[in-house]
Formats: sequence, structure tokens, C-alpha cells
Amino acid sequence: MGLPTGRMEKRSARAVAVELSRPELSHATETAFTENVSLHGVRVVSKQPWRVGDRLLVKSLEGDFRSQAQVMYCQRLPNNALAVGLELFTRAEQWGSPFDPMAAREQKHGGRKPRAKARGQKPGWKRRSKFRA
Repeated sequence: MGLPTGRMEKRSARAVAVELSRPELSHATETAFTENVSLHGVRVVSKQPWRVGDRLLVKSLEGDFRSQAQVMYCQRLPNNALAVGLELFTRAEQWGSPFDPMAAREQKHGGRKPRAKARGQKPGWKRRSKFRA
């Protein structure tokens, strides 16, 4: 049995543009991107430092999801950005099914299903027709 990580829910890798703001300063917003989402939390990459316990508003720029959140951690990344762990007050399932594996695959491939490679085809090679136009 492994050591507990403190995580009670499965996280799903998902890059979504979000707007972060303080409830008392709604005009001062920052655009950030999520790294992963669970039902009750999200990890975002931010440029500004947040303190543990800060409350903020999270708004998806790709859908209708909005939630108040509380900062659980703020870690500096090697590129001087900050990884911010947020506990959401609204369940993230309203964010557009972040736990649907087919939706995640389609999102990864630009909204379309990935094409299967032809049998015996080498990576990076394209099949050419004998007849050229």
C-alpha cells in the first residue's frame, strides 16, 4: 500500500484558459491556464503570487464555468511562473466533463478524433498515390 498523497479525487490533465480575480477587486484580472482539474480543485499557472488562504474568483474563458476558490498552495516553477492549487467552491463537473477520456483525447488533437496510422507505415512518412494530379 502506497503512502497517502492527500488527494481524494482523481485529477485530469486539462489546459483551459481562465480568468483569476479577487472578489473585492473584480476589475483587476489575470488570464492563466489550468494544468489539471478535479471535481473540487484546480491547479493553475499564474504570474502573480497568491497567499495560502486567499479567496478569488475563477472564470473559464472557454465555457460557462465560474466558481469562488481558496488558495491551498503557491509554488514557484523553474520558469519563474507560479503553480497555484485552488480549492473550488463549485464542482468542476460543470466545466464540461473534464473526466471524459474521449473528450480529453479529442481536445488533445484539436477537437477531432486522432487518425489511425496505416499498417506498416513508418512514422513521419506519408502515403503517396501512384497517380499524381
